[in-house]
Amino acid sequence: MKRRRFVLLSLAAVVILVAAAVFLLFLRSLHGVETAQAQCYARYQAMLSNLADSQVELTEGGNLVGVYSLETLGLYEQAAESVERQFTELEKMPPEEFAALDTKARMAWKDETHATPQPVVLDTQGLTMDAVEQDLAKIERHPSEDAYAYLENGAFHIQPEVQGNVLKDRLAVTVFTGLLSGAQVPVDSPLRLSVELTDYDCYVPPVVTASDGSFDYAALLQEATQDMTIPVNLPGQTLSLQVAPLVSTDDTGKITLDEEGLKAQIAQFAASFDKDETPYLLTTYEGTIKPLTFLPCSYRLDQAGLLTLLEDSLTRLSADAVEAPYTCTRKGEPFSISGTYVEVDIQQQQMTYYKDGEVLVHTDVVTGRKGGYDTPTGYYQVQTHSPNAWLTGPDYRVFVKYWVGFYLAYGIHDASWRTEFGGEKYIYDGSHGCVNTPEAAMKIIYDDITIGTPVVLY
Repeated sequence: MKRRRFVLLSLAAVVILVAAAVFLLFLRSLHGVETAQAQCYARYQAMLSNLADSQVELTEGGNLVGVYSLETLGLYEQAAESVERQFTELEKMPPEEFAALDTKARMAWKDETHATPQPVVLDTQGLTMDAVEQDLAKIERHPSEDAYAYLENGAFHIQPEVQGNVLKDRLAVTVFTGLLSGAQVPVDSPLRLSVELTDYDCYVPPVVTASDGSFDYAALLQEATQDMTIPVNLPGQTLSLQVAPLVSTDDTGKITLDEEGLKAQIAQFAASFDKDETPYLLTTYEGTIKPLTFLPCSYRLDQAGLLTLLEDSLTRLSADAVEAPYTCTRKGEPFSISGTYVEVDIQQQQMTYYKDGEVLVHTDVVTGRKGGYDTPTGYYQVQTHSPNAWLTGPDYRVFVKYWVGFYLAYGIHDASWRTEFGGEKYIYDGSHGCVNTPEAAMKIIYDDITIGTPVVLY
């Protein structure tokens, strides 16, 4: 009886020990499940973190433009969904929540298929470039400059093109799409990419380049000289020189002149200008040309001098007017009314005193009464220069402070008895032939003028 009890107790002890051993094995297994689930969850979180930390660095010309996350580029959501699909719901459950599940649910995790996580392949379908475009827009841009031809020192030259930094249309989208399409975010680290825009053909190029052979010097010259003329100014007339027939260009762009043709054209100008015993052409205060019939002269065009001037204008393709050189002689001697002289315009009732080519005095005057005491026209010189003079005649005796005589009893003087000058006053209330002048103007003239100063009246 005692032996049987012993056996039963022994068997009971064995059963208890086996049960304890089984329970311990179960606990160990459950702990292993929880540990494995925690590891899966950690991998899941790490992959999401890798996505969040992934970035693309953009530079242009070695200068940083910006650094962009997948979220900024609109790629994070799609990539995160790819990570989500790689893990089961239990694998994505925080360990503390998993540990709170019942034993059966936790042990069931062992029977699930647990795939090895794979890198996330990016899909650029949702690529958003707003932030990139905004950063690129902050960079100062200048467009490309085309090559062009210019004239210098009698020849056409080519100014080479200048490459600008204006980006080609949608270039950034193209570059980022190519860079990110199919790119993979590693399982164990973030994705790090960098892109330099100038590694691509990124800028809008010049349309015309120095090497494209589009510069035809002959065509450039034809375009530049079409309908081009050079005004040639001579006293009383302006002649016109047609440019195109007189210029050409060689293969290097150098302009060459038809010297014989130019000389022939100048000879034609001389034929129409050269004259003997012709009225002197006075440039008046008003800027018009007044032929002085009482002053016959001879005019000759300086053909050699004009040739030099026109050669310069033609080689520069300048259409600016050329003042033609010429000579004027009277009685075989060079002649010119210029420098210091007095001009009296009887019709306009104005007088101008020039000092070294500059206007010193311009004033209204009253000349001789028309039809009775007309002031003589002609070219004279100052003969007398006297202060405080009495002027007498059959019907007058007047005192003047300033007297400048130029011909016989005719002169220029002040007229204190007058309060008005100019206009048509000379027609009905003119002088006895002298040039009546306001006292203030007369004083300036008197103080400066000298014997021998030319006086021209017309």
